[in-house]
Amino acid sequence: YAVSGTIIRHLAGEVPTFEIVFVRNFFALAIMFPWLVRAGAGALRTNRMGMHALRGFMSSVNVSCQVAALAYLPVADMAAITFLQPVLGSLIAMVALGEAFNGRRWSATAMGFLGALIIIRPGIIEIGLTSIAVVATSALYALVNTTTKSLSTTDNSNKIVFYVFLLMMLVGLGPTIYTWKPIILDHVPWIIALGIFSSLATQGVTRALAVADASIVMPFNFLKLPFATCLGLVFFTEIPDFWTGIGAVVIFASTYYIARREAALRAQAKQAAKLQPKTK
Repeated sequence: YAVSGTIIRHLAGEVPTFEIVFVRNFFALAIMFPWLVRAGAGALRTNRMGMHALRGFMSSVNVSCQVAALAYLPVADMAAITFLQPVLGSLIAMVALGEAFNGRRWSATAMGFLGALIIIRPGIIEIGLTSIAVVATSALYALVNTTTKSLSTTDNSNKIVFYVFLLMMLVGLGPTIYTWKPIILDHVPWIIALGIFSSLATQGVTRALAVADASIVMPFNFLKLPFATCLGLVFFTEIPDFWTGIGAVVIFASTYYIARREAALRAQAKQAAKLQPKTK
């Protein structure tokens, strides 16, 4: 996701927002066609097209807003503001999916949120309309991940990813045609790379949500910050300030704790399963 955001930052301002989103989805979908050819059209059968459509619409609005915001915000700032996503997602998962949310998860999520607040510093630095828009899309992204978790109980990951890119293309077709500008040759490699990395990112999150609770998966979005910071520094000379570093340390601690805690719980569950007597 950090690499995708960096590419979008490079293209923003030169390529219209809806056009970036459309070609991103087009090339991401193209990467899925070898799977579709091998699996056959029957692999797309689903009894939950309404949920897929809802996810595709929310994803389209979410990505369009974030692409527009990246024309004005540094990559690291964008990553920092979107840290509200796992916080909101964890809460939505608890309410909508009935996932267990114990004190340790509350503490880890709150710690990550604190790190994000250290970076954003509301009330100390000005937060414009662009930042507010990104905060609003954080709720959409959280809902997208919640629907993904729900879909993963009945549909496989490849089907979910294929449908989201296809439906996002359909949703964005009209605005793309209206704002279309000819793509120059220099932009083609970046657009193809954007499709590849977007597809990999979506596959990663979808597969993670298929095997773990959303409240466990989503806090790992905090790891976007160090990657986004490094990429912003190298490609755009965007130097993060002192508070970004402090917030990153807090976020790292939160993410590391979650990883260690869940690994320990899985190990305990496996050990307990081995100790249980076998029944005929």
